[in-house]
Amino acid sequence: MAATTRSHATHLVTFRCHGHPRITGSHTKTIELTRDREVTARATCVVGVCSEHDDRELLRLRGDVEVTIECAGVRDSFRSAISPFFIGDDSLVFRRGPGLRGRTFGFDATKTAADLDRALVHGAADRDAVVNVTLRELGTGDRIGVLFVVSVPIGNDDDLTPRARHVLEAVDVVLAEDTRRFRDLARRTAMRIDARIVSYHDQNESERADAALAELAAGARVALVSDAGTPLFSDPGYVVVRRATEAGIAVSPVPGPSSLLAVLAAAGLAIDRFTYAGFLPRRSAARRAEIARLAASGDAFVLHEAPRRVSGLLGDLAAVVPEWQCCVGREVTKVFEEFRRGSAAELASHVEAADDARGEFTIVVAPPARANRAEDDANDAALDDRLERLVGALLEQGVTPKTVAAALSSLPGVSHKEAYARVLDVARRR
Repeated sequence: MAATTRSHATHLVTFRCHGHPRITGSHTKTIELTRDREVTARATCVVGVCSEHDDRELLRLRGDVEVTIECAGVRDSFRSAISPFFIGDDSLVFRRGPGLRGRTFGFDATKTAADLDRALVHGAADRDAVVNVTLRELGTGDRIGVLFVVSVPIGNDDDLTPRARHVLEAVDVVLAEDTRRFRDLARRTAMRIDARIVSYHDQNESERADAALAELAAGARVALVSDAGTPLFSDPGYVVVRRATEAGIAVSPVPGPSSLLAVLAAAGLAIDRFTYAGFLPRRSAARRAEIARLAASGDAFVLHEAPRRVSGLLGDLAAVVPEWQCCVGREVTKVFEEFRRGSAAELASHVEAADDARGEFTIVVAPPARANRAEDDANDAALDDRLERLVGALLEQGVTPKTVAAALSSLPGVSHKEAYARVLDVARRR
């Protein structure tokens, strides 16, 4: 089994693998140790199967390590840098080249499977062989960590993705908008959280960001979560993400649940273009001005609102864009999930403020369909007019109708017959 010892600031990890008849050790880019018992083809990069490595012990390694592999009395070693993106895996992959964000345990390896001692590789090609692996931290190399921005469920715990669970169980620190809510989520979903959980909200964001940056610079893997959904969408997180990127620290998204995307998907409205506006000002006058500004673009927009203020928001929408179509979602993915659809004027008279309502509302507001059709018709008419003037100008310059028709027929959806008929029509009217 894996074992770890601590000496000053360095770590030592040891574990066993087993041999396999298909091991050839001929790969020129990687070395791999895997928990898999079998390999289905020639194992060109695998030098050990049935690996007994302990992810939690390996996660403690930082910077450069010396890797020693021993089998059948033969030993060989190489150096590699530990990837900060490693969060545990059934396979430990050492790459000769730079680190990748996925399926990499070590990068900048000084050897590949093809470089290992041939007697060692030959010994590992025996199913009864034992392959002993030792990783010794050298205290050198880049020890910068990584910041994971993790989406968590907005109501249904089953929406926690396997990758989100894996990351949250592997990191050193979790920045949580509400530590109690995060601990409740961990308890309900049976996550094994060994990380230090730190509060990170609007009131302490700057201070907590400074501390998180210091830990990231020292090699920590840090996860950022909000109470529900994806951080930064009307939730704290911008400060630490911005400072991390400015400091050259990698930021890795772990996508998943989002009330914004969930309600957009269920709205049944034209959302190919939209603006995310989040929470609007609380005062009605300022809110109406912002609604007018958003509507001026002609595109859909998405808002959030608290239960006790939703009727006021809908009233302002009805006053500014009464015919625009809305979808109001609440308790999305939860037991009492509800969607209401209709014009802003219709919904303003049906949705009332509720102090006891659970969760916030997400509202999609889109221009009425007939306005879109009218705009499209106007654009088509303007395009036809410009096209007709162009055809006329070409004919006046002596370009033959056949040549003009050939050019028009190259446009998408225009046949040569249609193009020629249109050119002749323009010629007759001139």
